[in-house]
Amino acid sequence: EDFDMRLVDYLADEVLERQTTEVRDFLLATSILTRLTGPLCAAVTGVEDAKALLEELERSNLFLVALDDRRTWYRYHHLFGEVLRARLLGDQAERVPELHRRASAWYAAHDEPAEAITHALAGDDPARAADLIELAATGMQQDRQEAQLRAWLELLPPDLFADRPVLAMVLIGARMASGD
Repeated sequence: EDFDMRLVDYLADEVLERQTTEVRDFLLATSILTRLTGPLCAAVTGVEDAKALLEELERSNLFLVALDDRRTWYRYHHLFGEVLRARLLGDQAERVPELHRRASAWYAAHDEPAEAITHALAGDDPARAADLIELAATGMQQDRQEAQLRAWLELLPPDLFADRPVLAMVLIGARMASGD
């Protein structure tokens, strides 16, 4: 296993070193995403033609896997994605919260509350995560997703609940649903 990681690190280093600064920055910034699509990548990175860049990366066999037949959504090969995330955290950790906040905003605008909440939490923006959870809670409770709600709520700072009765009630409901 150690040999495998060294090999992956080596390959990733070789691959990254051969890229332009723009492509390298794009790869690192989008490594926070589990799924990639042009508009989302554009929102996260500021690269206007992110869709064309994703298509070019796929043509270059750059550890990118298409997730649909229309080639709208992609993901990085798991090991390559891990190496990119490690490099991002090691070299540019200060960028990570803002990248997650941008992803959260994009997902919220595209009616994907679970992804929006996940990225708000990862972006160290508990107030935004709380807002998003409050908006999503009723639908999630109707879909019996209290366990997910509870997991998110327990990641929030306890003092956030003092001025948010809706959030506190959602937490109580989620705990009741699990018998706690």
